Amino acid sequence: MRSIVIVHPQWHAHHGGHGHEHSFRTYEKVVRAVTAVSPLVEVTGPGCLVFPARGPSRYFGGEQAVVHMLHPLVAGVDAGPFGIGAAGSRFAAMAAAHMAAARSQPCIIDGSITQQFIDALPVGALHRLAEIPEDVVDLFLRLGLSTCGALSAIGEKALIERFGVDGRAVHRLVTGADTMLLDPGAPPPDIVRAVDFDSPLADSRHVVGAARACIEDAVAAVSRTGRQCVRILVTCETDHAETNERIWVEPRGFSAPSVAQRLSWQLEGWLTAAGEQDDPPGAVTSGVVRVVVTPLECRVLLADQPMLWGGRQQNAERASRAVSLAVAAAPGVSVSVPQWNGGRDASGEYARIPVDMVDLHDESAAQERVRAGRGVPRDWRGALPAPSPTVVHPDPPAVRVSDAHGVDVSVTGRHELSADPAHVTVGRHGFTVMRHAGPWPVEERWWDHVRRRRLARVQVLVREDRTGLERVLLLGLENGAWCLLARYD
Repeated sequence: MRSIVIVHPQWHAHHGGHGHEHSFRTYEKVVRAVTAVSPLVEVTGPGCLVFPARGPSRYFGGEQAVVHMLHPLVAGVDAGPFGIGAAGSRFAAMAAAHMAAARSQPCIIDGSITQQFIDALPVGALHRLAEIPEDVVDLFLRLGLSTCGALSAIGEKALIERFGVDGRAVHRLVTGADTMLLDPGAPPPDIVRAVDFDSPLADSRHVVGAARACIEDAVAAVSRTGRQCVRILVTCETDHAETNERIWVEPRGFSAPSVAQRLSWQLEGWLTAAGEQDDPPGAVTSGVVRVVVTPLECRVLLADQPMLWGGRQQNAERASRAVSLAVAAAPGVSVSVPQWNGGRDASGEYARIPVDMVDLHDESAAQERVRAGRGVPRDWRGALPAPSPTVVHPDPPAVRVSDAHGVDVSVTGRHELSADPAHVTVGRHGFTVMRHAGPWPVEERWWDHVRRRRLARVQVLVREDRTGLERVLLLGLENGAWCLLARYD
């Protein structure tokens, strides 16, 4: 089956500064623009999608007409470089799309020369375009096999005997047999899972939480057959009969948290687009009432080789087991993980999200979640400088700050202290101020009469009167009252 591929080679470089989630959410606009031509597309990653050419070509009058229709649609959504390629196999179409991006014009490979086109591709394209392991490609080069045509001449049996599963995948790629049917057709009814909501849900987090049991059931149904799902179709329907379908790919195999993460990405770009003025057709106008999870492609469950001495992989397994035991021991226990939220308030820089919405085994996603969160910038004018406090109080306790004469210290309208602080009292504990720094003013949302905030923060080095212990405190003055915001140890 012929495929059409659209790639944005620089998408993650331009939009991935805030993590993969931000890349997927911003790429949703491109995906929805393409669904005007083909309603069912497969998102292989941020900046790359594929769909079958057969249906749109018959409807619009050929691949050439489809490509010329897609070009202004994609260009109208994002001004970055992109390429559109069409060929008789996914691998060839992917290579054609990258060539088109370099030449700034579509590239259509005729069916009669598809194999010759693949044979001329360098072996390195297997890693860049088809995710064949780099060490396998490097071995091909050291064996003197520099083109895909040389690999095709070896034969399937020799590749499988030497490289196993990777050898079979390489043979399918270099012979143009890597076609994957995007149309799910009529999958086995015992694998498809669906959930209906009593009322429309307009928040992606609520939809993911309500569909969690459905996702776990679908993944467990595949696991009971001794296989793992590598391609899955997720369909969302609204109360106004609007449908959003996406095919997701995970070469390592989907787990329930990874499917929930894909659903969150899919909904983030769909539900949050309502009301945008320049939004392409297909924006949602109602809440989600139904989610359908359909595994499309499964493979035999593969065993992963553990790292020497356990390493980080063992730590992830321990964390997963600890979470499972904690939830099983007490049903009321909720486990969450931190996610960067930004802001100038130390207590709100990190938000807490349920652990069942993330994949604990995905190390890169965990690093991006802490570093980039939901695409919120890291640098905030007026935020606390490094190092971060050791203890942050969500509900700061009240304190009293006084000078050497016992008079309460305040902050003037020019953001200056009325006197040097000499004593700090926190509950029944008294502290003597040795040094202080500040104040640093924070004025937020001054234009909003309801949510505006004016705060002055001061850092003080204190010695406890009873024990003589020295520490640094972060104090805040808001609405004429001092409070203990954080503590440095």
